[in-house]
Amino acid sequence: MKSILVLLVGLIPLFSFLSSEASDVNRTAKGSAILQSSRIPDDESTIIAFFSYPPLAHIAPSGRLSGTVIETVREICSEAGLNCEFKILPVARVYRSVSDHTASAIITGRHPSFGDCCTTSDWQFPWSAGIYSRLPPEHMTISESELKGHRMIVIRGWESPYRYFKDLAALSESGAIKLAMAKDNHSAVRMLQHGRAEYLWGGKHFSWYFEKKGLGDVFHYTPLIQAPLAIWVDKRRPDIRQALDEGYQSLKARGALSSDGSQLKADLMKARYEEPARY
Repeated sequence: MKSILVLLVGLIPLFSFLSSEASDVNRTAKGSAILQSSRIPDDESTIIAFFSYPPLAHIAPSGRLSGTVIETVREICSEAGLNCEFKILPVARVYRSVSDHTASAIITGRHPSFGDCCTTSDWQFPWSAGIYSRLPPEHMTISESELKGHRMIVIRGWESPYRYFKDLAALSESGAIKLAMAKDNHSAVRMLQHGRAEYLWGGKHFSWYFEKKGLGDVFHYTPLIQAPLAIWVDKRRPDIRQALDEGYQSLKARGALSSDGSQLKADLMKARYEEPARY
């Protein structure tokens, strides 16, 4: 009996080594972020809301959601072991979706107002907003006084124009500045194209629309505000935010992201990205 006990005691380090080695192999194969799946049930869907914003987020002809941001965040979710479901909603509904519990996270620009409900993940995507016009950029040092007597297109639900032009709401109510309200990016671009206003408040990537329409040299963009996109996660779900962060860091570590870490590297993006159904 004594010899058997000695043998078993001697095998303990071997069992420990084999267990550790198997764990390391499993971790390497699946990615350390996948370990978050033990905290979040496999059958739980993580709803992430964003608004239509080609080429960042849109519906492809196949009906699948795609876009440079969607494909990147989808890959982060996969690396994290999260079952993410993306929803494209009107802007105002995106902002409400966390507070009314219809989404666990939203993708939007960094803004202090979201700090009450949410925390941001490590991933971010460079984004800016400003003015589009037929005027050349050197003639577009835009201020509220320069907008007076003119008409500007803004998208219903966007907060950024009111953040930059602090008195825009009051000037609009008084009639000093005419605001033309668009329901989405697509409508806003068409309104500017057809002369409904002299100016359009939009994002940097609106240039994609004009290029698709062969109007890249007609409308010019002046950036006025910088607000990187981020994943804002419901504060009540720190497990989801941690999983997303680990998934993001794992993708970075294995070289699956662009040099600035904002999106999938070119070959991966090409394999996953689908063009939008309309523009």
